[in-house]
Amino acid sequence: MSIYLLANIGTRDVQLDTFTDLPPEIVNARGDGLIPRLAGEYLRQPEHFERFQQRLRLPMLEKALRFITAKPDATIRVVLFATNQSERVQASYRNNDTIHLANLIRDVLFNRHSATGLAKKHIEIRLTDQNPADYDLMYEFYRHELPTIAAHRDSGSPIYLLIAGGTPQMNTMLLLIGAEVFSGAAMPLYASQDLDRAHQLDITRQLYRQAFQRSLEVVLQAYSYSPALNLLHQNRSFLEQEQASLLEAAIHYAIHRRNLDLVQAIKAFDATIANTRALREMVRSLQQELADQSEEVQLRETVFLAQIAARTENWADFLARLHRFSEGCMQLIAEQLGVAWSDKKTRASFAKVWWNMHRSELAAIGLAESEEPMSPEQENKSREVDRTKLRAIIDILAYTPEHEPIRQAIATLKVIDAPIPLRNNIVHRFTPISQSDVEEKARVPIDELLAAMRLAYYYAFGQLIADESPYDSINRLCGDILKGMK
Repeated sequence: MSIYLLANIGTRDVQLDTFTDLPPEIVNARGDGLIPRLAGEYLRQPEHFERFQQRLRLPMLEKALRFITAKPDATIRVVLFATNQSERVQASYRNNDTIHLANLIRDVLFNRHSATGLAKKHIEIRLTDQNPADYDLMYEFYRHELPTIAAHRDSGSPIYLLIAGGTPQMNTMLLLIGAEVFSGAAMPLYASQDLDRAHQLDITRQLYRQAFQRSLEVVLQAYSYSPALNLLHQNRSFLEQEQASLLEAAIHYAIHRRNLDLVQAIKAFDATIANTRALREMVRSLQQELADQSEEVQLRETVFLAQIAARTENWADFLARLHRFSEGCMQLIAEQLGVAWSDKKTRASFAKVWWNMHRSELAAIGLAESEEPMSPEQENKSREVDRTKLRAIIDILAYTPEHEPIRQAIATLKVIDAPIPLRNNIVHRFTPISQSDVEEKARVPIDELLAAMRLAYYYAFGQLIADESPYDSINRLCGDILKGMK
């Protein structure tokens, strides 16, 4: 396995204990450091290199190497980023270029560390001719260079980013783009003047955690819970174990609930609720909402799913939710009025006994003959359920004053039913569908369709449905978990 050390070369990455025996023109005006371009050229000359190499100190790089070489059976690869600006640049700036210091460092590192396996061919220099103090230019430089390194490294090879030498602009972009390009393999190091050994920074984990959090928030706002779960699995290492488990439970809850698997939704939190404190009541509230497994509760969920479809502009799904809600409401209302089915699971036809008991009422509205002159096949056909027939039956059965809420529910469902025929264009033809198409057919805005669903539910079952979707509560719960609450 190869271990990479990526380092920017700055003006103080090569040091000497004293500068008294150096030509004064290669020492800065303060007398406490080298002029990089001039000093690098001077010290690389063979006679000067031989004289000074034992006295040369590489405080940042060698501290980083001591940190890294503790790993056995690994090849060390060093990439040095240095500057070499155009001759058109003012001399005072150009003399700070580090091209010659980088080459000097390459020679020193090889001489000192070849015995431990550091090959000269594994010490690479990459140059920029741009202004190293310009954030935009350094962004472009590292955006070009780092992916080429990533393309040739072994999978799983750690990448140490030495955030010490070079300009602040170079270090910022090495850190930010390195964290992006190398992902979890990027391990920033910092070497200070006061410590003999470099130390690893936690900044990339924090950056990735913040990026993950932003990405997850976007996905959750789109109610895309399966992609949210995949995103969590890819970034789980950036979270505390209990935090990740609780977040995973919340997303599983949302996935099961959205798929109307209410039993599994409740169970999703069972393994983690013991680890909650501040969020325990919210979790229990989400579980309690689904304690009733009745069909009325599933119809209530259809309202929330229609709301999600509207917010995500999934109009085909929105129409499907309207259809299921309207049909389900009428079926349950019919049962309140005593209607019986041949098969309760399918509700595909009316029970023959019930049909015969109400034959005279059904004959009055043209749904049946007053007696049975039809063949058995014709009679069975007449008992098949469709929406028009079901609505007509509810109308003749809900005639007493106590059935006023049912009549109100059926009247409200007419608003919901208006755009449902658009489904045929989607199911049977490749017809585009838009919000304006739905609203034009319904003759009311989308918000009023959603309000009609809530109102029809109240009239039919005597229960109010909150305006806020439980999926927004789930998203808030996920946000609180990401903030560190539990």
